[in-house]
Amino acid sequence: MIAQSACFDCLQRQIHSLCSLLQIHDNTHITQKICTILESAKSQSLMPPQIAIDVYESFRQSTNLDDPFYEIKQESITQAHTIVQNLLRTCPPPFSQDSQNIESMHDINADSTSAYLDWAVRMAILGNVIDYGSQHSFDFKSANFDFKNLVFAHYDIQAFQEKLTHSRTLLYLADNAGENIFDEILLRALKTLYPHLHIYYAVRGEPIINDLTLKDLFHPLAQNIQKYCTLLDSGVRSPGFVYEDSNAQTQTIYNNADVILAKGMGNFECLHTQNDERLFLLFKVKCDVVAACCGAPKGEMMFIHCKKGVVC
Repeated sequence: MIAQSACFDCLQRQIHSLCSLLQIHDNTHITQKICTILESAKSQSLMPPQIAIDVYESFRQSTNLDDPFYEIKQESITQAHTIVQNLLRTCPPPFSQDSQNIESMHDINADSTSAYLDWAVRMAILGNVIDYGSQHSFDFKSANFDFKNLVFAHYDIQAFQEKLTHSRTLLYLADNAGENIFDEILLRALKTLYPHLHIYYAVRGEPIINDLTLKDLFHPLAQNIQKYCTLLDSGVRSPGFVYEDSNAQTQTIYNNADVILAKGMGNFECLHTQNDERLFLLFKVKCDVVAACCGAPKGEMMFIHCKKGVVC
């Protein structure tokens, strides 16, 4: 998705919000540099996540902050863990067995498989509510993590299940810090239902906004995810997966994966034009530009199989 005028305004507002969040009151020199970068980018036909690379790199250089969102990301993981634990009590998986013993199930019928996968995907999408980029003023206290009233404008769960049945490798493109706690629910379900599926969980190559990096996964509450997947530093510097920007290892895994699950709106912006039957996009619609592109109301959830998905 090529950046539109609203995308440039959004990136500029993100920097203003970040300055306020970090209590940087004398920010004229920062915003002037950002304006110059944005003006230059307007003639380059870039995707919003690509433009964000230079925008946030300029901010880092101006403030000498390597990872401005580090503390916020750590707190997001802590907050997300509490929310997920509450959700597991109020909206447990669709089995009579205790959720802690679900890995011991060896014979899950087709209906149960569908129900469990559906439940886990819905749990995972709730994590995409977390966002300090497009939403500017995210707050856990006012965020809506309502599992029971989730609304999907598009939901290709059947195609996803069919693809998984014949897959040996899955590449999961992660998004925001804190969201990994929700992703762990889906990863666990995938390994339970498809024990021979090898899952790679790809994070950003360096800090940008509140996107997840390997360093963030050193958080004590984040380390359990490694039971269900192989962690992968993608090398990608943008808040969305840009194939050309990823490292050689990630490109090889991407090329050979049987199924690719890309989480978050930034990954949608970078990948939605790919006519790739392996690719599924799972995200919340958070801005008017993406809403218009998808033909879906802002605030609703999307699970798109790219081969059958919305042509934008």
